[in-house]
Amino acid sequence: MSRFDEELVCADSLAHHLKTYCDCGTVDVRREANDPPDFWLDIDSQEYAAEVTSIVMEQGHHAACTAFKDALNNSAMSAGIIRGSYCLHVTMQPKIPRKNSTQWLDLCDKALSFIRDTSSKDSPQNALLLDDNGGQLSLRKINSDGATVGLFGAPGAKWGGEIHLELQVLIQDAVTTKRKKLEKKGVPNKCRRIFLVLYDAYGYGDVEDAKKALMSTNGYDWFHSVFWATSFTDRKNVLYPDSPGREGMFLYSKTDKWLSGT
Repeated sequence: MSRFDEELVCADSLAHHLKTYCDCGTVDVRREANDPPDFWLDIDSQEYAAEVTSIVMEQGHHAACTAFKDALNNSAMSAGIIRGSYCLHVTMQPKIPRKNSTQWLDLCDKALSFIRDTSSKDSPQNALLLDDNGGQLSLRKINSDGATVGLFGAPGAKWGGEIHLELQVLIQDAVTTKRKKLEKKGVPNKCRRIFLVLYDAYGYGDVEDAKKALMSTNGYDWFHSVFWATSFTDRKNVLYPDSPGREGMFLYSKTDKWLSGT
């Protein structure tokens, strides 16, 4: 997704959250042509600035593949249709649809149909689930032993400590870089209430990990609030209908009631 789209997605996610969960009566958004900041918001007659940055982790694609594999395992087990060992095989980096989106659910249905159709077959079977410019995703029945779906070929797997450390480094870089950029432009002299909006493109970042990582950084409280924009549903983008919709939540805020709205 382009930076332009990320900004539009985040602005709508932030406005939606403020109005829906934080009891804000009016939230008006206007884009700044000469950023920073990326946007100005009028929230119940008070002006705020909002600066957007994307958090991209190496494990994002691996997490997407793992979440899809886990969904297949859980659904196939719940339906009682899995007999044998299956392997979700990833070649290069195909674009895994956003979790719980229509495309993601359709992909799950396609994979479950293959599992159902091959459950009584002993010979190895193979189905191409996804083929795009980034790579391929296929599901293979390896043998008739067991009852599980494994994952092969997705790069970037990391243990929990590595994930937390990487997320902390990325957020620290965002906090430091965006503050310098805003101060150089003189934005705090015009408006001291500034949002830092972190865009999690895949929506697989755990919010509790994000909160812990943020609290481990230096200078995050220079901002009025830090908002985590992620992707949990197919909610429509109200402000910018041509862009995807996102949910989100506050990781930090000087306005206590906004934190209680998360």
